[in-house]
Amino acid sequence: MKNFLTTLLFISVVLTATAQKQFEGTWKSKTSSYKTTIIASEYAILKVFDYSFEDDHFMKEEILSQSDNEFTTKLYNPRNGYEVIIKYYFLKDELYCQFFGDFDGLIRLYRN
Repeated sequence: MKNFLTTLLFISVVLTATAQKQFEGTWKSKTSSYKTTIIASEYAILKVFDYSFEDDHFMKEEILSQSDNEFTTKLYNPRNGYEVIIKYYFLKDELYCQFFGDFDGLIRLYRN
């Protein structure tokens, strides 16, 4: 029984590490000049930020919660007062962002 639990824990850690790493990278959408960068460790999403060279602007997202397959952030843009909660998740190997707040909608992100 002890070996079974140890094996189950190991598999869980490996799957979690893989799940978090799939988010890592720079992403873009077809609807904005901003690019989203996600930095992840083996076990957690560490940082999320957005930048646009066209608009000469940088914004950091606050990580509110995370699980193996999704995470949620809060974004505030001081230039226009825009504030949203963003839920990131994969659906069939594609990254989606569900926005709630000053913008409600679903956007697909593409790896840059």
